[in-house]
Amino acid sequence: DEPIDFTSEDIFFALDLQPQVQTAQATFYQHMRRQGVIVKFLVHDILCVLEPQYFVEGAAKGYTDWLHVVGDTDGVICVSRCVANELEQWMKAHIWKRQRRFTIDWSHNGAGLGIIPTQSEPRKPAGELIKRLRDGEVFLMVGTVEPRKGHSQVLDAFEQLWRDKHEMNLVIVGKEGWLVENLSGRLRNHAELNKRLFWLNSINDEQLEQVYAASSCLIAASYGEGFGLPLIEAAQHKLPIIARDIPVFREVAGEHAYYFEAETSDVLAQAIKTWLGLQQDNQQPKSDKMPWLTWKQSANNLVKLLNPVG
Repeated sequence: DEPIDFTSEDIFFALDLQPQVQTAQATFYQHMRRQGVIVKFLVHDILCVLEPQYFVEGAAKGYTDWLHVVGDTDGVICVSRCVANELEQWMKAHIWKRQRRFTIDWSHNGAGLGIIPTQSEPRKPAGELIKRLRDGEVFLMVGTVEPRKGHSQVLDAFEQLWRDKHEMNLVIVGKEGWLVENLSGRLRNHAELNKRLFWLNSINDEQLEQVYAASSCLIAASYGEGFGLPLIEAAQHKLPIIARDIPVFREVAGEHAYYFEAETSDVLAQAIKTWLGLQQDNQQPKSDKMPWLTWKQSANNLVKLLNPVG
């Protein structure tokens, strides 16, 4: 691309997360600021710093370096109020000598992009993906298979439910991430694989839409998140939600999800049984009226936060 010029009336907003690249460009950000440009960043989460046990060795150090670069600019927009609060608390313990005000705002992510089939990805009906599902409830997990997502605890709970003769299916949608070698081996060699346990690790967005439509309930078991887009996707399909009781899920789903606090798989299995009882009486929390933003609304919010007088 052709180089672009900038003036004192411009705003540079780093929308993409590229910690290594952006850390290397720290000097350039300060050069722009000296020319009067406002420099701000989007922050998805700071989990890598707050909960380093869920990430590869050295990740927290690189992310901390990036946060110091961010903290030397003019401000951030976080994807949730929870992330904004966490960042504010973290920054209180890391003091910078500042000459200009640093702002911390937040705006929820959007959802609802239409899925357009392509010639390279022909339409495949949901039946081809889940035709082997047995009769019974279909519980869905969506997201990269990584330690903080809670897959191991959920699988332990379902193994107990299966032993107790509950006819239900667990569908995991997500690519293999990091630090899950034992879990991925367990999934691939599980006795219930493609019977009552399904791991779909390479489906496209259109197929995911169809899996949502065919499911009975979403399980959001993450120990930590920046936002939680699957909650919104579930609500778009009027899919009930079982979610771990963490602040960001409360922020996003409010009263429209059933929450569990489970340190052990036994407690989680009981929570699922309780939800099934509520569902039988049509008393389970419903996601139908859960509020969410379109991507256009989310983008408009970002513009207003970046240029409040514009």
